[in-house]
Amino acid sequence: MYTVGEVAEKLNVSKVTIYSKLKKYKDRIAIKQGKSYIDEELLRLIKEELKVKNIEKDNFTKDNNTNQLNTDISKDNADLISINKDLTDTLIEQLKQKDKQIDELHNRIAELNKLIENSQVLLKDEQQRNTNQLLLEEHLENLNDKINDVREKMEQRKEQQEKKGFFRRKIK
Repeated sequence: MYTVGEVAEKLNVSKVTIYSKLKKYKDRIAIKQGKSYIDEELLRLIKEELKVKNIEKDNFTKDNNTNQLNTDISKDNADLISINKDLTDTLIEQLKQKDKQIDELHNRIAELNKLIENSQVLLKDEQQRNTNQLLLEEHLENLNDKINDVREKMEQRKEQQEKKGFFRRKIK
């Protein structure tokens, strides 16, 4: 047997709630020394009645929560769609800018390739000129050597002719 306070505490409700339920079951209440006592069977009946009311309350709360949740989800979906659209638009704009940058880089690369080709042609021409200059210097050196050889031979002949002429004059 339980007191109203013990039952209220056990079912986690107020004493007022238990007293209101006891009005239906006046004939099942045991009263001793002015206190109301509840037996196991009555406790079970009160418990079942409270569960039914709690279930109805929970269902109502769940319905309201579900409606609110659906509303929140709809708002969230709309917000997500808007954010996705903004993000997509931003990404598309960035892609367009990147495409422009890539085109500019391709143009710069083409210009650099032309400059490299021109530099290679100029370098090849410079190398050819250097080769020609070296050949010309070598040719001039060889020519100078030949001229010097010819001079020496001419001087030797002159000396020989003078020696011959010197001896010839004296002999006469």
